[in-house]
Amino acid sequence: MTDLLERPAPAAEPAPAKSRRKWPTPLVWVSWALAAAMTYFIAFPLIKAVLSLFGVATATTGAADSTFLSVVTSGETLQALLNTAILVVCGGAFAILVGAGFAWLNERTDARVGWLAEVLPLVSMFVPSLAAAIGWVFLLDPDIGLLNSLMRTALGWVGIDAASGPLDIYSWYGLIWCYGVFLVPFAYLAISNGLQSLDPSLEEASRVSGAGPVKTFFKVTLPALKPALGSAVMIVIVMGMALFSMPVIIGTRAGIDVLPVKIVEDVTQTYPVDQVSALSRSAMLLVIVLIAGYVQRRLVGVGKGKGQAFATIGGKGSRGGAVKLGKLKAPARVLMFGYLAAAAILPFLGLLFVSLQTFWSSAVDWSGLSLDAYDALFEKPILSEGLKNSMLLAAGCATVVVLFAIIITHFTEVKGGKSARAVDGVLKTPAAIPHIVFAIALIAAFGGPPFGWNGTALILAAAYVVMYFPQAAMYSSAAVHQIGRPLIEASHVSGAGDARTLRRVLVPLMTPALISGWALIFVLMAGDITASAMLASTNTPVAGFVMLDQWSHGSYPTIAALGVVLTLISTCVVLVALRVRNKFRINR
Repeated sequence: MTDLLERPAPAAEPAPAKSRRKWPTPLVWVSWALAAAMTYFIAFPLIKAVLSLFGVATATTGAADSTFLSVVTSGETLQALLNTAILVVCGGAFAILVGAGFAWLNERTDARVGWLAEVLPLVSMFVPSLAAAIGWVFLLDPDIGLLNSLMRTALGWVGIDAASGPLDIYSWYGLIWCYGVFLVPFAYLAISNGLQSLDPSLEEASRVSGAGPVKTFFKVTLPALKPALGSAVMIVIVMGMALFSMPVIIGTRAGIDVLPVKIVEDVTQTYPVDQVSALSRSAMLLVIVLIAGYVQRRLVGVGKGKGQAFATIGGKGSRGGAVKLGKLKAPARVLMFGYLAAAAILPFLGLLFVSLQTFWSSAVDWSGLSLDAYDALFEKPILSEGLKNSMLLAAGCATVVVLFAIIITHFTEVKGGKSARAVDGVLKTPAAIPHIVFAIALIAAFGGPPFGWNGTALILAAAYVVMYFPQAAMYSSAAVHQIGRPLIEASHVSGAGDARTLRRVLVPLMTPALISGWALIFVLMAGDITASAMLASTNTPVAGFVMLDQWSHGSYPTIAALGVVLTLISTCVVLVALRVRNKFRINR
């Protein structure tokens, strides 16, 4: 009889299967191909510009006594760098505070006013930066500004006689205000998207356990928002460092030189073109942005396995647990509407009044108002063509940029690795390069034979895609960080490949951030001035090129009319985009 306690002999272990080499998935191949194509459009123009700088290629390098060291250590450059830093730090701090405050009021309190609450922090984005700068000049010019004229009249009623002012847009406080207003939408969109993806039940649980609103904010909300805050800070620094339109209109008259304007002067107001100074000063901006990017990555823990700490997506988020502000509810709403009036309605009204006048004057002759400036937009081919080309290029290129950002972000943030980080760094390089410098590099690379793209829509499209890709990538990266790796790994464990995970998991959760990014990029492209001034031509005009040309000729009513039309179009596009975004929200 067989012993029942006798254990059967163990079965022979199967021979180990031969290890198979894991080949990249088709999505990875597509990512590499796309990254290679974009790297070419980034590296080739810059390399050619550098070769020209050192005399390897045929080009003018500028003043004979200009060297990298002499340029970056000159008093003129250091003063411009200091001015730029002051404006970006002060304006950026204002933007982060206002953007975070509006995001919290809209997403976590009962102060929101329906759909209008989402629009209020973005109103300054509706007015293109060049049009906004001109609008503020029309309002607050110390001598003939419309708003200053009204204030002087009001002061006269109380016995105060002012010859000029009382406000002066050509000042530090005027320029800091314009920087801050311009940067608020960038900060708000990043922080708001983070709050929308954060499960409010975590904050409710903290309050139920006895923690007050302040403790909940610092212990629960703020740590979970690290990716969004890091993205907001990075975007504010990048956009602030590269801002040209406002300081060239306001800062030049105020005597406040900044690096972007100095770089533009190196390539547009010197003969021969001083490429040494332009590239040297651009390198300073690049170093600053790279340092900011490193700090951002340390903040969110990218590359150290900390991304899982931010997987706070909730499936049933709602506004039912919104913080009750009580007596502060009405003041909070007044604050939001007051910001709307100060940031967008005032400069828009300045543009509107000047567009209806025959010439710019502080006194509004109501009987002499006309629509002649708007008639010119349709009668003059360069104006109508410029507006149409801007809209078509902005819509098409913004869509392409967002699609590229989805694919590249999956490769750099999800797949990871040293090669992915290198690709991420290369593709974000244009964020640190002033658009005017990159535009000249594109002309040097593609303007002549064998391409012959100079003054065509092709070179404009290439510039827009390459230069605005970093903004789309930052929003896309922040969305991936907020999702976290657990959901991605769960999809892979269930058998889904890279393409299916991207299509079924990542893209649906990233959609709100992507739509916001698309709207932002559309407005930036439609109102672009720096690249357009160099790459556009009378054969292929765009709005920025036309506005700068009209400003140089003193055609103020025509500039104002074009600014009004651009603002109305941008407003409609952003409102529609926000409406579509709301349908994809995770938290309802």
